Amino acid sequence: MQGNNSRPPKWPDRFLGWFCHEEQLEILRGDVYELYEERIRESKKWKADVFFLFDILGLCRPFAFRQRRQNSNQIAMLKNYLKITYRNFTKQKVYSALNVSGLAIGIACAILILMYISDELSYDKFHSKSTRTYRVLEKFESEGIGEHSASLPFPSGPALKNDFERQVEHVVRFFNFQSPSLALANKAAEKGFNESNIFFADSTFFDVFDFKLISGDRNTALDEPNSIVITNSMEQKYFNGEDPMGKTLEFQGNQNLLITGVMEDTPKNAHFQIDFVVSFSTLKQNFGGGYPTTWYWNPCWTYIVLEENTIKGDFESQFPAFVQKYFPDFIKDDITLQLQPIEKIHLHSKLDYEIAANSDIKNVYIFGMVAVFVLLIASINFINLSTARANKRAKEVGVRKSLGSAKSQLINQFIIESVLLTYVSLIVAVLIVAMVLPAFNQLTEKSVDLTILLEPVFFLGLVVAGLIIGFLSGFYPAFVLSSFKTVSVLKNHHLKTSGLTFRRILVTSQFSISIILIIGTFIVLNQLDFLQNKDAGFNDENIVMVPVIQSPMGSHYENFKTSALQSRHIKSMTAVEEIVGAKFQVGNYQFEGMEQSKPFPRFNVRHDFISTMNIPLAAGRAYDQTIQTDDSLALVINETLAKSMGWSAEEAVGKRFKFRDEFKGKIVGVVEDYNFASKHHPIAPLVITLNSRPGAFNLFIKYVAVKIDGNQLQTALQDLEKAWISVLPDRPFDFFFLDDRLNDSYKSEQKLSSITLVFSLLAILVACLGLFGLATFSVEQRTKEIGVRKVLGISTSQIMMLLSREFMMLIIVAFLIAIPLSYYFLNEWLNGFAFRINIQVWPFILAGAITFIISVSTVAYHAMRASYINPVETLKYE
Repeated sequence: MQGNNSRPPKWPDRFLGWFCHEEQLEILRGDVYELYEERIRESKKWKADVFFLFDILGLCRPFAFRQRRQNSNQIAMLKNYLKITYRNFTKQKVYSALNVSGLAIGIACAILILMYISDELSYDKFHSKSTRTYRVLEKFESEGIGEHSASLPFPSGPALKNDFERQVEHVVRFFNFQSPSLALANKAAEKGFNESNIFFADSTFFDVFDFKLISGDRNTALDEPNSIVITNSMEQKYFNGEDPMGKTLEFQGNQNLLITGVMEDTPKNAHFQIDFVVSFSTLKQNFGGGYPTTWYWNPCWTYIVLEENTIKGDFESQFPAFVQKYFPDFIKDDITLQLQPIEKIHLHSKLDYEIAANSDIKNVYIFGMVAVFVLLIASINFINLSTARANKRAKEVGVRKSLGSAKSQLINQFIIESVLLTYVSLIVAVLIVAMVLPAFNQLTEKSVDLTILLEPVFFLGLVVAGLIIGFLSGFYPAFVLSSFKTVSVLKNHHLKTSGLTFRRILVTSQFSISIILIIGTFIVLNQLDFLQNKDAGFNDENIVMVPVIQSPMGSHYENFKTSALQSRHIKSMTAVEEIVGAKFQVGNYQFEGMEQSKPFPRFNVRHDFISTMNIPLAAGRAYDQTIQTDDSLALVINETLAKSMGWSAEEAVGKRFKFRDEFKGKIVGVVEDYNFASKHHPIAPLVITLNSRPGAFNLFIKYVAVKIDGNQLQTALQDLEKAWISVLPDRPFDFFFLDDRLNDSYKSEQKLSSITLVFSLLAILVACLGLFGLATFSVEQRTKEIGVRKVLGISTSQIMMLLSREFMMLIIVAFLIAIPLSYYFLNEWLNGFAFRINIQVWPFILAGAITFIISVSTVAYHAMRASYINPVETLKYE
């Protein structure tokens, strides 16, 4: 007998026993053991163990295969499972249709929302250097007043590259004169348009961003001044598909740009959309042969790519010294620079001077919750109907057990049925998604493709979800009914199960979620209506905004104004720096009582601004065209600024101010507070500056604002266009309505309310399908009882009360659960707004009433049907 220390390893021997046929096993095992004993006598044990393992593996050959017994009964049983599943599906068509349709709608809703979320989370990740690409932000703030800007001064980009050459791989700047649109024209084809997606960019543009160039050399396309790269869609627009390479486009009517490249259209999941990229060096002739050198004006969006070994936090720690080195003394203590990952911009950025409006990560969370809620409601339906049907199959279980079916076979039967039904629903859901995807893309302003479902994460997610839902819905009938005693079932003894309680809990949960969704929809819609219609403190109706930046309007403005006001349909006109109620700039001012200047929101205007926008004066006067010194020695502020200085509106009038360390004049007027930025932000101090210099239209005056007759819109617009043509015949006339543009500020909330409303209605529909099925089941279970009661004289209304009492109690409980939960989460969401509604009682009452009425109607339908059945027939019911 060998000692324990000379025995071979156990697991290779066990593997041999599992692998080899029994007839070969003893012979083979004897051979390898003899070899092992010889080796252990001649060498060390570990060597013998290794050779023993190789000997075992060497014996694993086809002749030694263990003959696995094919269990023909298992194959036959599987076929039987499928047959029974098919028969049950066709026999109980109503239940099957309700199960499949309810679950399919729920899964389809979840798929659509997950598609939306996946697209939202994919923004800017298609760039190969996206994980190392950052936008540099500038926070210019003193005592809570100022701006948090997405842009930097002109010199910042080159200075960052120069000072941090070993840490910064690439820098690229964007610039567009901070203009909503710029003019381009193909003179040869007599085509000219005002374009909103024109940007000047450094030659490193294609080093930072992976936009595919169809024609041209990405390494040199933006090297030379007066070069422009256009997108494929703009090629079609301006050249009708002809090769544009080497041809020119006229910029702003006075500058020819040579087309050096054509690139693919910007992907939808980029945080900015570009149709034209002009070489940055082209700007030099707009600024007197060089770039602006000021570190005060910050109009350039600046992106950097860090070297691979550079850590973001370590790099940011060097910014304070950088600020002290370059920024002017009077602002450098108020400046903070930060890095923002490019992948975070779309969902996490709500800064001043964004390139375009971004979405919000909160909406992604909300949509995710809606998807979970709708899928949960559909799954609860599926589980409820499956368990309800299972009670009717108790006798089937008894018969099958009496014929010898094992418990494991019954469990397999129920779970396979449930999983198959789930995957049928899944297939139907994908078909629903394919049909409604175009409408969904239109609703969400997306271009999501159905092929996203073939991506591994989505595909595996659907497969796993089907298994989980199928297992959960088959769990009760599989493990509970298979445990029933055969004799009790066949004798029709009362079977005590927890199914009824389980279903009550699920129905309560389902309707709680439905009520929360309904309440949430009402609150979101109410908040959106509040944001859009709350008095902003100025009149935004019938105000036409005409873009004029970088145009010759400066020398023609008074003639344009005089010509336009000759029309009786044009009420008044002014010119402004930004869109009133949406944007502003910042300037440094020092008022009496302040030790040093600090940044204040600032708004450049022309005469008649206050009257055109109908902003009430709290004290003093507006700018007066007859007073020549108003544009240099006068200032108008808002009430909040006066209050921040400890003045009343009347006391503020006459106070002196400094601008750039020189006393410039006095405050001449105070306007009542109005929302000069979107209502997402609280009203801050504001300086309204008169800028009547003709050169202001090159940079500081971007729009002409015209108040027109709302009853004669078309005539007023025609008259305004005639006045435009009379002074600028070579420039295309472009305009938009102020209230339309302000509503765009709330696109995120609009999208949230639209999607929530649609999917809340679908959730209610799915819940009602489940209630319909359960009510049908309840009527079937109580058919004989209803017949007896009808014989005894029960009325239809009493039958209705009898059948609906239990469901109504569950809905009341669901309502009581939903109230505190919905109030808490909605109040947290509303706290994110500077201006918000107060949560009122009516959305809760209305949500409860809607749910109650729909539920009563659903149950009443079955009660009416039951009341019309002949008692003779119902008493025959088995």
